[in-house]
Amino acid sequence: MHRIKKGQYGYIKSQRKMEIIKTVSLFLLSLAIYLCGYWTTGTNKNLLTVVAILGCLPASKCAVNMIMFIRAKGCSEELYQKINPHTGELASLYDSVLTSYDSTFEIPHMVFRGNNLVGIAVNPKCKTAACEKHLQSMCSQNNIKDVNIKIFQDIPKYLNRLDQLGELSCEDTQTEAVLALVKAISL
Repeated sequence: MHRIKKGQYGYIKSQRKMEIIKTVSLFLLSLAIYLCGYWTTGTNKNLLTVVAILGCLPASKCAVNMIMFIRAKGCSEELYQKINPHTGELASLYDSVLTSYDSTFEIPHMVFRGNNLVGIAVNPKCKTAACEKHLQSMCSQNNIKDVNIKIFQDIPKYLNRLDQLGELSCEDTQTEAVLALVKAISL
């Protein structure tokens, strides 16, 4: 089984499984250490109890990540089938979950071409203007300038924009920087 990297289709689903396995394993390891200490000494008052309690700290951190991945939806198969024929050679990112101080933005697909970063938000509750503002501020904080950001909620309009971007013939000098930034600030 090959590992699906951040930005590829199916990342959320794959990472969700990995986080569940890691969290359960760490809690089971702490439990095993505690039980070994209890069985060997017959009491809770031993050094292995302290080690087991301290082992719950990284397990709890993993549990927070697991909860975040369980809540995230990712790009559905249906949406992927609609988008895939329109991407062509466009630099794409799938399954981005961006967080700001105020909100969480689930962007199942994003592309970058010709200093245009466009994405689709299928959740009707997503505040696209706030997402665009957040991405713009992240770009400016990382010295990425002159990026036009547009988040769509209407799939046909998004597909039309993908086709328009696919027809652009321009040299992108910021593609790697923008995509790396979105990956870095994404779940």
